[in-house]
Amino acid sequence: MDKRTIHNLIIPAEKYAERMESMVLPYLAERKTENYCEREKGKKIFYLRCLADHPQGIVILSHGYTETTDKHLENIYYFLRGGYHVFMPEHCGHGRSYRLCSNTEDFSLVHIDDYKRYVEDLLFVSRIAAQEFPGLPICLYGHSMGGGIAACAAAQDPRLYSRLILSSPMIRPNTAPTPWPLACLVAKVFCMAGGEERYLPGNHPYDGTEQYADSASASQCRFLYYQEKRSKEPLFQMNAASYGWLWQAHRLNRNLQKKAWRRISCPTRIFQAENETYVSKKEQERFVKKLCRRKRIDAKLIRVKGSKHEIFNSDPKTLEAYWDKILSYFKA
Repeated sequence: MDKRTIHNLIIPAEKYAERMESMVLPYLAERKTENYCEREKGKKIFYLRCLADHPQGIVILSHGYTETTDKHLENIYYFLRGGYHVFMPEHCGHGRSYRLCSNTEDFSLVHIDDYKRYVEDLLFVSRIAAQEFPGLPICLYGHSMGGGIAACAAAQDPRLYSRLILSSPMIRPNTAPTPWPLACLVAKVFCMAGGEERYLPGNHPYDGTEQYADSASASQCRFLYYQEKRSKEPLFQMNAASYGWLWQAHRLNRNLQKKAWRRISCPTRIFQAENETYVSKKEQERFVKKLCRRKRIDAKLIRVKGSKHEIFNSDPKTLEAYWDKILSYFKA
């Protein structure tokens, strides 16, 4: 796509909700199916399968902490219009996928027993896409927590993906003002004492009170659009992390910085938000530097001025540059 096409593709802030309902959702409805698969018996993974009209490749989309496929419908739309089939699972503990919490009525809590479960589930859905469309290259896009998961997946099966994009990846969460080592130690102690499903301090059940000013979004219309959807669907109301989740985030971080970077073989782009508060920018930069040590790896850090954690929820001008870089990179 040229820049003029990208400009016309991006949905403006004016009448954003109306355009989503009248243009984007009908377009997706004609091209998507909602599916379930099982990597482990009884543990159903929900995923969207969206087919482009003239496919050049496949995008596997790995979402962030407390997110669902519905939060990324605009992103899916752009990938489809760019010529890519999209397969997007909801991670364990999110949306319509299986959950591990003993309290089955608590939809707010995000809990995981082993971060490798996220990785294996993502690889499982990726291989479903590869089997269905064996002639198409597979690109992997991961945001936040989903970026950390995506990086591990690309390391575990280096031949599966042709391109990797990590958007505000959670190489390590930001636990400020609590120092990261202390937060991890406390999480480990609680897990050893059987409190792995307890809420982290400061976390609480969903109450619908999140405000735009405190959010990870720099686009109010996009923030409000998803918040309305979230308020109506209990399965979308994840809002808190367990001690078990934090301990597994620690293990994920160790794997990324000690082992995974050595095994990633595909070209990689990491988009970093200027006004990042949710994940560690220093850890992102460390990770990129390690990738760049390997002469055969094409890795690059792209800083996005004025953006917050959810770069895909930015002003139209920022989005034009963001999507131009992504789609041009996939086609390179």
